[in-house]
Amino acid sequence: MRSTVVDFGSRYRVGWHVLVGAVALPLAVATAADVAVSLGQRLLALGTLAVIVAWYALVAPRAMENSDERWGVAYFVLLAVAFPLLLAIAPIGGALLFALCPQLFVMVTRWRVRIPLLLILYAELAWAMLARMGVSRYTVATVGVTVLVPMIVTILVGAYLTGIREQNRRRAELIEELTRTRAALARAGHEAGVHAERERLAVEIHDTLAQGFTSILMLAQAARTTLRRNPTAADGQLDILEKTARENLAEARSLIAALAPVDLTGRSLADALDRLAARHTRDTGTRVEVSIVGERSGAPVGTDIALLRTAQEALANVGKYAGATTVRIDLRCENGLTTLAVTDDGRGFDPAAVRGGYGLPGIRTRATSLGGTCTVRSTPGQGTTVRVELPPAPAGRAARGLQPVPDLSTAPDAPDAPAAPRPITERAEPDR
Repeated sequence: MRSTVVDFGSRYRVGWHVLVGAVALPLAVATAADVAVSLGQRLLALGTLAVIVAWYALVAPRAMENSDERWGVAYFVLLAVAFPLLLAIAPIGGALLFALCPQLFVMVTRWRVRIPLLLILYAELAWAMLARMGVSRYTVATVGVTVLVPMIVTILVGAYLTGIREQNRRRAELIEELTRTRAALARAGHEAGVHAERERLAVEIHDTLAQGFTSILMLAQAARTTLRRNPTAADGQLDILEKTARENLAEARSLIAALAPVDLTGRSLADALDRLAARHTRDTGTRVEVSIVGERSGAPVGTDIALLRTAQEALANVGKYAGATTVRIDLRCENGLTTLAVTDDGRGFDPAAVRGGYGLPGIRTRATSLGGTCTVRSTPGQGTTVRVELPPAPAGRAARGLQPVPDLSTAPDAPDAPAAPRPITERAEPDR
């Protein structure tokens, strides 16, 4: 719900009406009870006071609400004509200044207009007092005290109230600007979050589903070719095709549920790399060796996911571009630093010439988000090495990582056990 800020002057504007009534009503009673003047003069004074009050009711509310001070000037011009007539008949009418002076600072904003109007009103009061009391040193001094002191106090109070009003106006503008800025930052944060999530999903889909579908396509094409020559031999390829499809389906379900990769459910990273290597060997015929050095304990699932995705993407690139005969995956854990290197003996490439895509940028993004680094070393004709180094995860970041998930390998559509041949897996103690 949108809140509406009510200006202080607008909220308490009824106070001005009460002030006019509080001054005009006693003044009317005092004028009517003044037996020192004739009945006709009293009626004329009461009529003048009624005109002033009616003029206030007609023009003053609009002059207070409208930012155009011409309404206020028009209001006080008529008062400057009616006020001396009231003073000439009933000098007590000077009490009306208690209501007129505050109105002046509400209806008129510029000082060069306020000061002349204020001088006119107090000059009329001084003239009425001198006309009734006569001109003498005593009356001049009395008029000076009665007129000049209240006028100076009025100007000082008006300046103070004007400063407060201006300060409140600037504060309201600042609050409005801050509100707009906060809303803009909220929108920018939301858009940045949406963009980051889209990039994350794009990388995840590229590293899992897209690679899986590529494998399915390659297997289907191979099965089609074999089916024409030897339908019986194609059964084995169709079995592999079915297993790959089931694995891709399990990955899709894990991605939707925001769980760990299927290969990590209920297993360690070393086991997941073994399965990944076996699957790649099974699907492509390229020999994949896995070497594990050191023991991993207490590592957050998010780190394991990043390392497994790195190996998946590196092997996918090997299968599509490298033309390698052997691939080696090295996982080393020493002094809290975890290093994963995927090396092939393929045709290599120039890393500086790679533009676009999700594979290598996705690997770098994952490594950077965990405070690590990613390096790609490759030379045409001399193979490629993708290396990721991740430092120990701080406690706060580990707590925010994905939580372990139950083993889904027994689900109906979970991937079957990898088919032979198995990769060559080494286990070694850390170098001393």
